Amino acid sequence: MIALAPLPSFLKRLARLLPLCLLPLAAHDTPASAQDVFDAIGDHLFENVLYAQAQLKVTIPLLKQTGFAIGTGSNTFALQGSDGAYRLWNLQAGSQQAVIKSGKGSAFAPSASATTFFLGQADGSVQLIDPHSGKAFATLAGKDGAVTALAGSPDDALLYVGHASGKITAWQLDTRQAIWQAAGGGAIAALSVSADGKFIAMAESSGGVTAFDASGKPTAAKGSVGAAPAALQIGDDGNISAIGSNGKLARIGTKSSSSDLGGLTAASIGMTGTSAVILNGKEMALVDLASGKKRHEIADLDTPAIGLIYDEAAAKVIVVDAGGALKIFDTETKELVLSIFISAQGWALVDRQGRFDGSSSGLRGIAWAVKKSNFPITSLTQAFSDPGMLSALLDKDKRELRAVPGNPTDKYPMPPKAEIEPISTELSGDKPYQLMVIASDQGGGIKDVRLYHNGKIVDVGAILEQKDAEVDGKHVRVIGYNVWPVPGPNVFQAVATGVYDNPGDQAEMRQTFSGEPRKGQLNLITIGISAYGKLPIEYQLKVAANDAERVKAAISTYSKNVFTSIAASDLTDGRATKAQILGALGKLKSAKPEDSVILFLSGHGLTDDSDWYFLPSDATADDSDSWISATEIRSALEKSGAQRVFVIIDACYSGGTVENFYAVSSFQKRFLTNGLRSSGIQVLTATRRDQLAPESAELGAGFLTYLVDQALKGKGDVDPKDGWISSQEVAKFTAQALPELFLAQREKNPKAFRSVYGADVQEPDVYTVGADLLIAKAK
Repeated sequence: MIALAPLPSFLKRLARLLPLCLLPLAAHDTPASAQDVFDAIGDHLFENVLYAQAQLKVTIPLLKQTGFAIGTGSNTFALQGSDGAYRLWNLQAGSQQAVIKSGKGSAFAPSASATTFFLGQADGSVQLIDPHSGKAFATLAGKDGAVTALAGSPDDALLYVGHASGKITAWQLDTRQAIWQAAGGGAIAALSVSADGKFIAMAESSGGVTAFDASGKPTAAKGSVGAAPAALQIGDDGNISAIGSNGKLARIGTKSSSSDLGGLTAASIGMTGTSAVILNGKEMALVDLASGKKRHEIADLDTPAIGLIYDEAAAKVIVVDAGGALKIFDTETKELVLSIFISAQGWALVDRQGRFDGSSSGLRGIAWAVKKSNFPITSLTQAFSDPGMLSALLDKDKRELRAVPGNPTDKYPMPPKAEIEPISTELSGDKPYQLMVIASDQGGGIKDVRLYHNGKIVDVGAILEQKDAEVDGKHVRVIGYNVWPVPGPNVFQAVATGVYDNPGDQAEMRQTFSGEPRKGQLNLITIGISAYGKLPIEYQLKVAANDAERVKAAISTYSKNVFTSIAASDLTDGRATKAQILGALGKLKSAKPEDSVILFLSGHGLTDDSDWYFLPSDATADDSDSWISATEIRSALEKSGAQRVFVIIDACYSGGTVENFYAVSSFQKRFLTNGLRSSGIQVLTATRRDQLAPESAELGAGFLTYLVDQALKGKGDVDPKDGWISSQEVAKFTAQALPELFLAQREKNPKAFRSVYGADVQEPDVYTVGADLLIAKAK
């Protein structure tokens, strides 16, 4: 253990803080060590955790919802807000995917995969809109009156368009050609396509219901519910279930039946035998389709709803609240399990245990109100953030919700208070400097104390001594640090967290140290793995190794005048074993404060319930010990003496389902949010997966690598435009340019892109909490 240099000074400050504890030391002229001081404080340690009750508080105005539409297969839905925009949700991803501001339409619907948004017009045409760009990439001409209903086929190959004239047209989407047309008796109000795509049902505004086969020929299934439809569903057997706005329920087909539900407000029909309904404006219940009898009541709603989305397989129903807060109920336990808050700025999800997910802007308006104080819900990120939780709740990514320590509503721990006290009096750069952090319990215990130096967390190896004690009935933790300031201004920030890892207010101390500021060395580690020797052929990647080499070349070229030298570790394919990667990361421990680190990772990313993993070239598929955990990566970066760290992650996932991909990307986001960001490390990530990793013969690289290269060449000099390019500028430029580049490349070959990438548009995540890193001088 390193001894405190000015030990008597440290003791005096401790004595001022803990006078009663230090009285026994009065007889000592010079204590032997700091340990004697802490021993004198005593071993009577405790966690004085007094929980308070909290109430969820929504401080951001929610957006009123005026309409909604469900995509075929019920994996997607779209909301129309009072601001005129359409918000597209993908339940498989568990998040809002896009905001579309393309003007008003007479009808709208998302495609089954959420790759296209359909907007019908009063002149009979339909715009095909790319959700991520918000731009129409094609128009289906129409001449049969205003579009009144839309439904895509499950495979996204066809679009069925209903018109006010009573006609229905089937369009082949790749050729933009109408392949058949049929006529009904009146304006078409609703369309439904069977899960296998073999049958189509249409309901007229008068209540007439008719079924067609895939060639447009009417089937024997024909009937009426006597009023405009509230819900319509056709099964793979060609039988129709329909509920009219008058409350009449009808099963039409080989086994026809009808019944009357009474005062119906909204309804959504499941795939096999039940329907969720709202009766008399407030009573939500499950109804048996065969008998029309109520199985059981789910809940009494206290706010008006404009519709329901019933997921029978997951036993969940989403209530589309007109006020902007969607609510999800479990139809078996009858409990409200999740609330979705939608604002003009973004979206947020909170479940009844306090787990949450959402866009950064949407989460800003959600807080826990405790004892007249408001704590942002994101202050509980470490323990309660669960990216993709909506998908998990609906069992669409086949994972469990993350375990949480408790419910903030019942037990909210008030976070501790942190203070910084200087110990050393000499302010010389390049010499050890001692300070201490004092954390005081405010009722919610003390779990962790963190000290940041110029934005990056100070590693635990810099701790000289730590002890807990009771002072005036409060739990106090005192930690002494030995840090190495750089010449010039230095910023020290301290934060203490409660038992839920929730941080209290941040304390800050600024000091300027003597000496001339100087450039340091850049430690550049580029890791790219295309060839995995112990994995099957379907797990081999295409451009990961080439991208790592290109990133190394770009930084080595454009950054050489910024640093005194560049120590590069180029680990690709066979050179990127677990031992070699950990060895390169371990060498960062010797870096000096003025040095910098850039780490580039490209390869496979996997996850389990506890961590995220990067797969080295010698990884095996069934042995997690052969993988490199996020914890190992984070620990190596925290131990680095360098105060500026920039991580670029282009982790891919392959050989599995879309559901597994969403699960992996969700855990990757949690690792970045909870781990690297809390360490003060800047991060740029791009979501990729195997053959879905965007690459271009025209560009000669993966999209992310191409844009990092472009940023370093000068395009990243944007904010501020001062002739220099920093890590934050690279991240900002890439975050904005990457989706645009993806969409521009997709427009050149939309059919091929959609068949390979599905709904995915590469959209990077950026975390720029740590100190900015100057990388290159712009040309």
